[in-house]
Amino acid sequence: MLKLFIYALTAALAMFFAFWELRLKRQLTDSAATPNTRPSEFGVINDLSERMNRERVLADLPRETLTKFRAVVALKFLFVVMLIVEVIILQKPK
Repeated sequence: MLKLFIYALTAALAMFFAFWELRLKRQLTDSAATPNTRPSEFGVINDLSERMNRERVLADLPRETLTKFRAVVALKFLFVVMLIVEVIILQKPK
């Protein structure tokens, strides 16, 4: 039961930081994003191009602006690595 609690807590924290990363990414890139106006621009291809555009805008931002964003990404990565390590260590037979 303790293993399950540890796994769930670590996974929940990793997801929390992942959603926080998405929210920060949208906040940082909303000013430069251009909304779609034509109905033909909606769909899967539009979603991909919007993500690529956001990544491009994010890469052009100054380092000082991205400090908080990089910290959140690092924390997300840390908790994902912790989850993997927990699974490997806690699943070893005694």
